[in-house]
Amino acid sequence: MTIKKENPMKNLGQMTDQQQHLVVLRLAVATSILIVSLAPTAILAKPPATEASCEGIKAAYPILGKECSNQYSKIEHNLTNAKDRLETYYARVSVLEIFRKALICNGMFGANKQAQDRFKSGEQGHLQALNNLVTAMTAAKDPNIPPTYDAKKLQSVTIKKVQCK
Repeated sequence: MTIKKENPMKNLGQMTDQQQHLVVLRLAVATSILIVSLAPTAILAKPPATEASCEGIKAAYPILGKECSNQYSKIEHNLTNAKDRLETYYARVSVLEIFRKALICNGMFGANKQAQDRFKSGEQGHLQALNNLVTAMTAAKDPNIPPTYDAKKLQSVTIKKVQCK
């Protein structure tokens, strides 16, 4: 009586195929869950944004609006130390860039000039606030002073229509 042994390389190859199949299957399930979870948000979105606020952005572009709210909550108005000043600086930059992205998205979704002007009207004030923050950081001799964020950097912000979510 002879016991037939299987080729171990064949089994290893089959295991790899099975593992690959499981990875693809798990990826497909995860993607489906992500699509299903974002679908209601996308359905409720009504671009273009009409209110120049994080909530207004959220009504039109839920993902951008949520990120705006998250970043805005990091802005500290009573700055007492270098860490708070630096975190506030980067949060302000993020919020400013999100507003610029909403402005661009609005343009792609046919917003009128009045709506566009509302989104653009606060940019100079926010740029000045960033400049004042860098000045305060320099005066306080903070260890990490970021470069000044200016209108030229803001104008380099881009977004594609498919990202307006």
